[in-house]
Amino acid sequence: MIFTSRQLEQIAGAGGGLVLDASAWTFDQLRDIASALGQGRGSMTVKNCSGLTAGQLSQLAALAPGAVTFDLTS
Repeated sequence: MIFTSRQLEQIAGAGGGLVLDASAWTFDQLRDIASALGQGRGSMTVKNCSGLTAGQLSQLAALAPGAVTFDLTS
């Protein structure tokens, strides 16, 4: 099932937990979803992060401290 980034924001804002493939979303979309996490106490795991910089990962983590996890395994 495919969801839009806005729908994922709603789910995150409601407290849902998400596992997302970073290669399927823009950084801006991931940022908006992470922002919604802080409002709803949800969580987000981001996989396939090789296309993102350490600075971008830090930005995402800062939006919802403790709620964003990065799967850095290969």
